[in-house]
Amino acid sequence: MISAWKHFLGNFAHKEKEHEKKTEFRIRAAYIGISAVLLIEMWMLYYNSGSTTGLNPKADQYRQAAIAEADLNTIAAGDIFDRKGVKIVSNEEPGEDSVYADDYAYLQILGYTGPTKLVTGLEVSDTQRDYRFMQYYRDNLYKTTDVDGTKGQSFTLTLDHDLQVKVKELLLNEMELEDSGSAVVLNAKTGEILAMVSFPTFNANDLDTTIHTLDTSEKEEELRYPISYKGQRVPGSIFKIVTAVSLLDNGLENFTAQDKSFIVDGSRIVNVYPDPGDTIGYRDALIRSSNVFFARAALELGSDKLTETAKKFKVGEYLELDFGSVNSNWDLDDAAPANLAHTGFGQGKTLFSTMTAAMMMQAIANDGTMMQPYLVRQIIDADGKVLQEGTEKVLSEVTSQNTADKITEALVATVDDEAPDIEGGSDVYETYPIAGKTGTGENGDEEETDNAWFVSFAPADNPRYVVVVNQIKTHKWGYQMMDTAAEIYRYLFEEYDEND
Repeated sequence: MISAWKHFLGNFAHKEKEHEKKTEFRIRAAYIGISAVLLIEMWMLYYNSGSTTGLNPKADQYRQAAIAEADLNTIAAGDIFDRKGVKIVSNEEPGEDSVYADDYAYLQILGYTGPTKLVTGLEVSDTQRDYRFMQYYRDNLYKTTDVDGTKGQSFTLTLDHDLQVKVKELLLNEMELEDSGSAVVLNAKTGEILAMVSFPTFNANDLDTTIHTLDTSEKEEELRYPISYKGQRVPGSIFKIVTAVSLLDNGLENFTAQDKSFIVDGSRIVNVYPDPGDTIGYRDALIRSSNVFFARAALELGSDKLTETAKKFKVGEYLELDFGSVNSNWDLDDAAPANLAHTGFGQGKTLFSTMTAAMMMQAIANDGTMMQPYLVRQIIDADGKVLQEGTEKVLSEVTSQNTADKITEALVATVDDEAPDIEGGSDVYETYPIAGKTGTGENGDEEETDNAWFVSFAPADNPRYVVVVNQIKTHKWGYQMMDTAAEIYRYLFEEYDEND
């Protein structure tokens, strides 16, 4: 009996210990659970606080919106001036709309830093977040050097207001505001951007309509990504300049090919003119704009050599410059000879922005040295103190002066050959030595549209200006852009004074 009682007590004690262990385990589990919940809550508070930029995009928007609301109600953004001191964007009072010196000339390059109406609730609109100059420099525009200051930092740009407006007007002679196209004018020696206009464009002084247009047309690349620097389009025959440079730089200056259509990997390479069947070199091929020759040249060079030259021209590289990102595409597959052949004459998978094309021409004009395009001349505080200055910078040693000179001579001959065929402005090409190349890039869409290009610089013997003009998704040919370019040159040489 005693033994049984002991056994009972032993079992009871054991069960008590087991119960205590379970209770202790449950208590610990509860503590762990509560701690985990608290940690998660703390993490979510931190995550949603926006204290660490980039951690939570939504919180970043809230934070940006709160800062925007505070700045817009207490600080007037700085003003923006052209190279000659003309005020092209004016901001007089906190919370008021910016006033642009021209309704349509600037929105696609400068964008806007807007009043409170651009903030919906506490979310910064997609339109405001688009990468434009004024959004990129938003902090500077609202930054004051005085604690009690009410005026942000101002900018002096390399743009010339009169030239910018003139280029816009000349583009309007060629296309409508709703069409896709652009023009870029660079200083051939320094890379300064003297003018950059992109269509479609919108009224910067009617923000309500403009914001509605942008916000309801988000999928249209021409609206969100202007061809002048952000957009990418098929370059067509203007790319033949890169292939020609590659030939000369790789010891193939004397390479020749029969100017007759041929088949590579089942793809027929043809010219836009009847096959002459004669044998030509790079100079005649540029003048004729022979697809066949430059396809043969690309196959002779091979993908590695052509890629090396393209990279020197910054084709395929993402460039973040002081006015925005410049994009282009380069995709050359060793296993696809047809792609290599088509790439040689500007089709394939190669895509250019207008600025990419302008940089290409600037490098040739500047004896083979590519300068970095820039827009900011000075950043100035409210007291007139210069805080930052833009400077000339070499971006790439593309080719030798010898090669650049030979390409220039061929491009002058190319313009001389095509100028008599244009409807207007042929006298400009007869008067001034202009080096240039037309291009008609096929988009391959259902409408069978093309991208019409003309790239150039002048005077050819001592270049001062690079002028690139295009119209995108059109049924025009590249040579039809020469009229507008001619009128830009007429203005540059006969009316414009860069130092005025």
